[in-house]
This record gives sequence, C-alpha cells and structure tokens, in this order.
Amino acid sequence: MGFLKNSTLAIATIAIAVTVTPAISAVTTLNRPHAAAKKSQDKSQDLVATNGSSEPIQLPDTGAQNDSWSCGPNSAARILRYYGHDVNYATVRAATDKKLFLPQKFRNPLNNQWVEVRTGTPPQTLQQVMQRWEGDRVRRSPQTNFNKLIKLVQSGKPAIALVRVGGLSIPYIGSIPYLHWIVVTGADSQSQQITYTDTNSQTYVLSYQDFQTMWNLGLDRDVSGAISSVLKSNGVEARTIVWVDK
Repeated sequence: MGFLKNSTLAIATIAIAVTVTPAISAVTTLNRPHAAAKKSQDKSQDLVATNGSSEPIQLPDTGAQNDSWSCGPNSAARILRYYGHDVNYATVRAATDKKLFLPQKFRNPLNNQWVEVRTGTPPQTLQQVMQRWEGDRVRRSPQTNFNKLIKLVQSGKPAIALVRVGGLSIPYIGSIPYLHWIVVTGADSQSQQITYTDTNSQTYVLSYQDFQTMWNLGLDRDVSGAISSVLKSNGVEARTIVWVDK
C-alpha cells in the first residue's frame, strides 16, 4: 500500500490500514524516489550478506493496485502466477477476507477528529490466502535474518516483505506508521542492493541499509504504545516475509 494525499489515509501493507477523516488515500508506490542506491556503509545491522548475487527474478504482471488496502493480495498474485497459477490481482483480492478490518479509534487532540486504526491484510491472513493455491508450502517468517532473505531470492524464491514507508505524527499520541507489502526479487551482495517489485508493477532497487531500515518498521521507536499494540496483536512484526518454499 502506500499513501497519497486527497482521500483516505491507509496503512495497508499486508497489513495495516489507518483511516483518518478527512483523510488521505493510499497509493501503490513507496513515497520516495526509486533509484539505484549507493552501497551501504552501515555495519550496525546484524545481517549483511557479503557473498553471492543473481539476476533479479522476473515476475509476471498481474495488475496494478487500485485501492487503499490490498498491497498484500497484489503482491501475492504476482508470486502465485510466477509459480504457474492462473490468477491475477482481482482473483487474489477477492479471496481475501475483508472481515479482518477491526476498527479501534482514538481522538486526535489537534482537530478533535477520530482516527480509526484497522487491519487490512495481516501476515497470517496473507499466508492463508496464498495457501489456497500453494498449501503448506507457503511460509511466514517474522523477525527474519537478513541473510535468510538474501539466500531465498538468490535461489529463485521471491519473498513478500512488509516495509514501513512513512508515518503520520500526532502530538501527544505518537506516530502512526504507513506500512506496505512489496516483493523482493533480487539481491546483489557486491553492490549491496535489493531489487523489488512494487504494487504498481514497476521494479526498483534500494541499498541494503535503506531496505533494512524500512523492513525493521520501528514500531518500538516512535510509534505510540496504543498503535503498536494494535499492530502487534494482528501479527505485525519487524522483518516479516511471506514466500512459497519450493
């Protein structure tokens, strides 16, 4: 998911949608320029793979995201089609249980308006949707070691990753993170770059450092306790991936 100003603010990535009224609407791309990033100089991350590279996986185009919540099903459709299933974005979105929206509200003290926090497609639900086609081969991994992700994509297994693409800061409450599902399709350990397919059907690269910063989510850094609790109760954890293990 991502977000765009002029409609409904959503934290939907797999995962989470936040709606503010009057609101801001979600879009399909990360809210930042996409370009070949410089080699990471950050040595503080626990996980920096140093060997190996491969050509990025080419995913089929199953349609661009056109709503505020379904970046998870959109990403899942690309992987399912990659493994030979006759599906598209609309098919997988229709199979996703929309009853997962569990509103919890609090009042914004600045404008006295209600802010509604609700789940879009939590990690476990995304896994269950994909299992309709791939059964128990669909795996979900929170708190994933970065080297594990690198090895997966370099062995030809694309992985859906939950990343943070910004946030809404509300005084006295804290930050509400904007979360988004993307498909990691490549990793070049020499240039220290991750390649991914976004839900607008475009391919981009990020440095290892930038990717890990987004993938770590920062829920314990600047996110309010109430919002963090809602997200974690719905299975949203740092460094989460969903993939097909075959």
